[in-house]
Amino acid sequence: MSDIEPYEDEEEDDGPEWAGDPKHMGFLDHLEELRWSIIKPLAAFVVAFVSAMIFIVDVKDILLAPLYANYSHLTEAELMAVFPGLTTYNITGVFMAMLLIGVIIGLMVASPFIVYYVGRFLAPALTIREKKILVPGSFAVLCLFILGCCFGYFILLPRTIAAVIWFNNLLGFQLLWTTSNYFGFLTFTILGLGLAFQMPLAIIVLVSIGVVTPAQLREYRRYIVLSIVVLAAILTPPEPVTQLALAGPLWILYEVSIVVSVFLKKRQDDRDENIERLDDD
Repeated sequence: MSDIEPYEDEEEDDGPEWAGDPKHMGFLDHLEELRWSIIKPLAAFVVAFVSAMIFIVDVKDILLAPLYANYSHLTEAELMAVFPGLTTYNITGVFMAMLLIGVIIGLMVASPFIVYYVGRFLAPALTIREKKILVPGSFAVLCLFILGCCFGYFILLPRTIAAVIWFNNLLGFQLLWTTSNYFGFLTFTILGLGLAFQMPLAIIVLVSIGVVTPAQLREYRRYIVLSIVVLAAILTPPEPVTQLALAGPLWILYEVSIVVSVFLKKRQDDRDENIERLDDD
């Protein structure tokens, strides 16, 4: 008689159990899950985009606040003489401005949904340990993104615009703000800083999976700081205050990521040591 016993499932496959175990998911199931992971954030983006178009005047005034902050000391008559408003040079300029406004609002509103559904789609392929850090990790991504956007809107943009105005006045140039240039620069700055502020999380992930170590982060600190300064010089006008306003927070975030990575590495080493001790016992 054969020693091979027929395989018996200890648990019946009830159907919904596959959602937590990718081994029970077929190719079409993965595609369906991916489809909804794309559709729902896209729906949030569309709703936010349409809402921005409905309240386009109010949204436009909010996005113009960093620009008008540099003219707050002027009366209305003086403001009209110095800065009559944004201009368009072609027929489609106003529509491009409206599109950029909608994209800014849509991406900012949809970002939490993007983070959540991407994490939810990847969750079945993660280990138990990785799933435990999925929710706080997603929350950290969202918080850092919002922090970067707020930093760009409230701090960097007004300083950058002030530097541009000062240099134009110094050289006696007439300053004409076009809708496409202003809102394009606004989009690049706000969303770019939202992504740039993800640096600490990216470093922590690299440390967690063993690509880099805290010692290496300290060793290459001077090169990273130099890269941050160069990046700030490229993204901002040639004015030291504005460059430091961008380079300073990114440097601080890098130092914070080193501190956090040291703590995580110590916990990981202690956990591995405990596992080895239990295996020896």
